[in-house]
Amino acid sequence: MDCCFEWRRLFLAVLVLCLVRGASGQNAAPQKISDGVWFLVGDSSKGYSNTTIIEMQSYLIVVDANYPARAKELLTISKSLSMKPVRYVFDTHAHGDHSYGNSVWTAAGATTVAFRGVETEMDRWEPARWQVAMTKREDVRETGEADVQRPQKIIDGDTFVLKDKTREVWFIFLGWGHTPGDGYVWLPKEQVLCTGDAAVNGPRNKLLDANIANWPEVLDKALALRPLHVLPGHGAAGGAEILSGQAQFLRDIYGEVKLQTDAGKTPAEMHIKLPESDRNWVPNRPDGLQQDIETVYLELTSHAPAGSIPHVWK
Repeated sequence: MDCCFEWRRLFLAVLVLCLVRGASGQNAAPQKISDGVWFLVGDSSKGYSNTTIIEMQSYLIVVDANYPARAKELLTISKSLSMKPVRYVFDTHAHGDHSYGNSVWTAAGATTVAFRGVETEMDRWEPARWQVAMTKREDVRETGEADVQRPQKIIDGDTFVLKDKTREVWFIFLGWGHTPGDGYVWLPKEQVLCTGDAAVNGPRNKLLDANIANWPEVLDKALALRPLHVLPGHGAAGGAEILSGQAQFLRDIYGEVKLQTDAGKTPAEMHIKLPESDRNWVPNRPDGLQQDIETVYLELTSHAPAGSIPHVWK
């Protein structure tokens, strides 16, 4: 009986892998980080974020709900990794590629979870951002909903812990970085840190909702955990260099824009040259660094976090 069960599970895993690759050539196969911990890179051409799946004694935890279409894929993939149900889905922050799949997961019986700042950000920016997404994304339209579903369990304070005989999972808030609600997932025994977009691996971040001056300080707190594996919201998995690289890029661009702002230049007049070590985090948008320069300038001249100032997400 056990042999038959294992063969069925292996067949399902192969079938899921074929379906996922067929649907999207850029959705990589699940990467095993540790026993019962898998990292899944999302198809960036479809706007998907990365996802981490964590196996507990009797259930699974999913880090980041993703967009609705990817959430449906992940539900199937999770069954190929473990027959245990997904009980919790954690939104690392409020952006659509990390949270717009919430209702897919709750319909499947999971509980969505986030820090208080995620709900606050949703209440601030939604449903306007959801409605923009509806004009661009069929999977958002197909939900039939007019707004993003809010997380069902809100964490107040800085820490929430799930623990059983197999492992300990810490949900931690270290401060306003990428967004006011940034949540990290920390597995102390395995030394695995899931960062959402508080740290990405590659030119895939935006500063619009950030506290740019504070963000590197938050990443320093994450570095103090001494993670062995860093699983970012976008890009490949790696080590602590993802955290330190993101932090250094932010410090460098903030410092350069401040120097030129103090010299009386406007963003249109600025020519920012960053160290070669920052190249992995320089945006690959058509305007290059211009959006980031303008956002840092706004924060500097407003004397407030850029994300606290009314702006349009683009």
